[in-house]
Amino acid sequence: MPVNVTFWGVRGSIPCCSTEHTIYGGETSCVEINLDGKIVILDAGSGLRSLGLSLVNRKITDITLLISHTHWDHICGFPFFYPAFKKTSNINIHACELPNGQKVKEIFTLLMSGPFFPLPMHMIPSILHFNDFCIPDSFELFNGEAVVQTHALFHPNGATGYRLNYQGKSIAYISDYEHHPDTGIEGLVDFVSNCDLMIFDAMYTPEEYTLFQGWGHSTWQQAVLLTKAAHVKRTALFHHAPIHTDTIMRQIEIEAQKQDERVFAAKVNMTLTV
Repeated sequence: MPVNVTFWGVRGSIPCCSTEHTIYGGETSCVEINLDGKIVILDAGSGLRSLGLSLVNRKITDITLLISHTHWDHICGFPFFYPAFKKTSNINIHACELPNGQKVKEIFTLLMSGPFFPLPMHMIPSILHFNDFCIPDSFELFNGEAVVQTHALFHPNGATGYRLNYQGKSIAYISDYEHHPDTGIEGLVDFVSNCDLMIFDAMYTPEEYTLFQGWGHSTWQQAVLLTKAAHVKRTALFHHAPIHTDTIMRQIEIEAQKQDERVFAAKVNMTLTV
């Protein structure tokens, strides 16, 4: 069966709304994977709001949400996620327990509490299931039809890489991630090996990375290297920097495709069939 991937948010750090961010988009991290009507969402950035409206229009009520980490740009869309405010919605949220022992329900409860938000978590009418795991746990979705593998990513406060396997198809989501300064992307080769699609944190150009080493993000050049080393079929550059306008993003995409035509820059509202 076909697997459709739609990018509802591709930006990193903070949403951008200007005439210079219209082609690649300004909403933060949110990706929909449609497994023949079964919906898996990767991250809950500001793009989750538009996705939520679409899901309600499509009358989809069973939703699985995989959270890479709980920095603001990856969860800020949840308080505005329309399905969460419908009694008929059944939402499963999965995230790795934080190094300090905090669980995903605690983080989302804080997100939905004052002084950050006026409506507390206990007033949300939908059915919410919070599921914590420890990396490198694997778990099944949809009665075993899909399998999710997890991998630790180097990022401040930690982050989770996901690999979703479904009926012979595989999609890897690697955001937010900084390659090792000495060994590069070596630690991820096996995890993303032979994926049909890899979504990869390429926030910086190689030149910018020298200024921001240690901030927890990678480059399009490392995406190309990993694509080749792991024999990935297609790679979407993701988590675009707010300062990267449409013009800059197009140039990044051109430079990346000179090295490997399988690599492209993700755009908001882009849908791919895997």
